[in-house]
Amino acid sequence: MNKLKLPLIISILIVGLLLIFINPIQNAIIAHLSHQLNTTEISAEEIEKNNQTDADYIFEDVQSLSIAEVLKAQTKANKMPVIGSIAVPSVDMQLPIVKGVGNAALAVGAGTMKPNQNLGQGNYALAGHYFEEKDILFSPLYKASIGDSVYITDLTNIYEYQLTTKKVIAATDVYVIDDIPDKTVLTLITCADNGTKRLAIQADFIQQYPFDEAPEKLSQAF
Repeated sequence: MNKLKLPLIISILIVGLLLIFINPIQNAIIAHLSHQLNTTEISAEEIEKNNQTDADYIFEDVQSLSIAEVLKAQTKANKMPVIGSIAVPSVDMQLPIVKGVGNAALAVGAGTMKPNQNLGQGNYALAGHYFEEKDILFSPLYKASIGDSVYITDLTNIYEYQLTTKKVIAATDVYVIDDIPDKTVLTLITCADNGTKRLAIQADFIQQYPFDEAPEKLSQAF
């Protein structure tokens, strides 16, 4: 009887250990992929090419990240359509901007929410995942404050914004990513209340700088 119980006990222990360590492993992979894509040298030509690729823009279909999706994203890392980078220095957030809101894109960085948006124009909208009490993907935005600076870049120019609005909205409030007449804004969206609502952050455009001529504080953000 004891010999029959031993394999069962070992199986239970293995499953228990996997449940304990699966989230830290997943979070470590996400952080590594984000850093890898954000520090890999990419040319303006590659960014232009990535901007022409097809992507998924159905944000309503976005699901919580699973370890399977994260591992799948890891295998696609060198083919990710990276088109820029976003930095919020006040909360130590720096992520690659990836085209679309497909599972792979949102497993590694900030995904673009509209197919024809351009940096520094209209309402540039980005989405990202949130993990409670973790400093990965869009989680640090919960610590951001009104007045904080936000920077996005395509490695040709750096666009400076200042955070003006931070609020929890209904998941159906998709109007927040619509263009606003005569305004240039940046909108950042992530989950709130266990995915039933959204945290929406908006920042007003301040100024545009050539990447190679930007003030030191801006270039250091990337």
